[in-house]
Amino acid sequence: MDCAELPQTLGFMLVHTGKQLLKTINGKFNEITGDITFEQLGLLYYISRHRNRENGLIQQNIAEVMEKTKSAILRSIDILEEKGLVKRLPAPGDRRKNIIELTNSGSLIAEKVHSFFLNYDNSLKKDIAQKDIETCMSVLCKIQEKCKYLKGNFWYKK
Repeated sequence: MDCAELPQTLGFMLVHTGKQLLKTINGKFNEITGDITFEQLGLLYYISRHRNRENGLIQQNIAEVMEKTKSAILRSIDILEEKGLVKRLPAPGDRRKNIIELTNSGSLIAEKVHSFFLNYDNSLKKDIAQKDIETCMSVLCKIQEKCKYLKGNFWYKK
């Protein structure tokens, strides 16, 4: 299906583009990650990029930043821990909280994924003017903000 066949709505084009991106990367992810889901991979990647914070990554804070429920993050952490990719450490001074850290295996996968993403991103940008990429990124940020707003207000606006 080419772009001319798609309904000319912003939402449909964004969703369709996202699906195309996922289709092109899924095979490579399976080579790198084995049986880790895309959601779990996102969590692993997030932990890898924020692991040097002063107080570590607290499970509850991860849920808030990633805009996921605490139970969804808990399930993903449980699975990643079973696979030996993350570990929980008690937070100093508060036994109710856990600091989440990557294991060596988790770090290795996260670095491979990061490298893959950078190469993939460069391939996507090839032959597209830098100004067009900057405009696209700016517009996508605005759409994300609008989506956050509409999430809570859509049904109340006329």
